[in-house]
Amino acid sequence: MSLCVYSSAGAKHLASAFGIKKSVALLAMAGFVALGSGCTPTPPDYRPQVTAPAYQGGDAQKGEKLYEDNCTQCHTIRPGSNKKGPQLLGVYMAPSAQLKDYKYSEAMSHANWVWDAKTLDKYIADPEAVLPDTRMLSDPMPNTQDRQDIIAYLSTLGHDAPPVPEEKK
Repeated sequence: MSLCVYSSAGAKHLASAFGIKKSVALLAMAGFVALGSGCTPTPPDYRPQVTAPAYQGGDAQKGEKLYEDNCTQCHTIRPGSNKKGPQLLGVYMAPSAQLKDYKYSEAMSHANWVWDAKTLDKYIADPEAVLPDTRMLSDPMPNTQDRQDIIAYLSTLGHDAPPVPEEKK
């Protein structure tokens, strides 16, 4: 059971002890529990630093524009900023379903893929054909060169080391 859970009975007791409304007591309890018990939001999850060389089968500059036009509705490149899809910083050559702060489909959770150029190409081309029950519901991208350009762009992201959380400095 989470330490972040607080009870209505506890709020009633607090309210009567301090002569405040029960709703105010509930808010106060939530604040104290969150501050005092370590109840904090899940920190942004990072993929490890990309050490593979950038993919040379496409044009990363064209890929960046294609990514912005086709992918940003559902994806970001900022850890902790997942949308409908997971953030994609460091996705190139990373294991699938790696981020702990994103809820993947059951199908993706069990795919056990590595996001190399071949896998990304097939998945971007037609996600549902490659992985039935995927959460990625984008239209198929039939243009091979567009896919290669997006992969080249994705391969340039995540070469810098992820930031070190404050408590580890």
